[in-house]
Amino acid sequence: MKQSAQVQKEDCQKIENLWGMENIKIQPNDSFGAYDEKYAKGYGLQYPDGHVIRFYERVLKNELNLTKGKILDFGCGNGVHSKYFMDKGFECYGVDIVPEAIQQAEVFMGERAVLIQPNQSLRNIFNKDEFDLVFANQSLYYMNNQDLHNCVQELYEFTKPGGICFFTMMSRKNCYTSMIEEEYNNGLSKVVLKHRLNEITYINFVDGTEMLEAVFQPFQTLHTGSYELFSLYASDDEDGCSHHYIYIGRK
Repeated sequence: MKQSAQVQKEDCQKIENLWGMENIKIQPNDSFGAYDEKYAKGYGLQYPDGHVIRFYERVLKNELNLTKGKILDFGCGNGVHSKYFMDKGFECYGVDIVPEAIQQAEVFMGERAVLIQPNQSLRNIFNKDEFDLVFANQSLYYMNNQDLHNCVQELYEFTKPGGICFFTMMSRKNCYTSMIEEEYNNGLSKVVLKHRLNEITYINFVDGTEMLEAVFQPFQTLHTGSYELFSLYASDDEDGCSHHYIYIGRK
């Protein structure tokens, strides 16, 4: 890891180009500001997701015999998954755009938790061929097509030859698609969440595993899969199907 420049905390409510859409005004209850506020109120995982545990046990440990090394946790949130991997013997580095999340991740990771700006290049922070695993759980699908492509290329650069990636993307099967208000030609959809969540977010949905594999080239596919966090049989709000795709690849 290179010595990173001090990243100044931005005013969450004034960032208009978070998703690469200069002409879309981000309101105070949109994703970025909403997440900073939610983390301050206790939002975030307290335990690692089940699909992450299964990824470690079934793929990293049993299939690949990868039980130590360096991990980049892209969109690390409060650092719970990094802590899980650290407890297994890995050395973890995390980045996130949410200031409050990084403050919480610093409890586990110290200076290895880095606050970044939206769509910031990480080449001034990390080195080529540095990581045994690049990990992005529920963080990549907030980017438009071009920014996602650029991010994947950087993550590929940071991965050691033979290194592994673990990425997730929100599926078109997810109930969020029923709350799409507008779709843009850059791959993003404006999703208006009501009821319990009551916020606006922008999602880059994936429609099928063929599209999933195309998104994460030039990684070579090892496995594709899916998971659902928690689903209620509802059709009128955000508590329906929570389907996400999993992509596991190798450099």
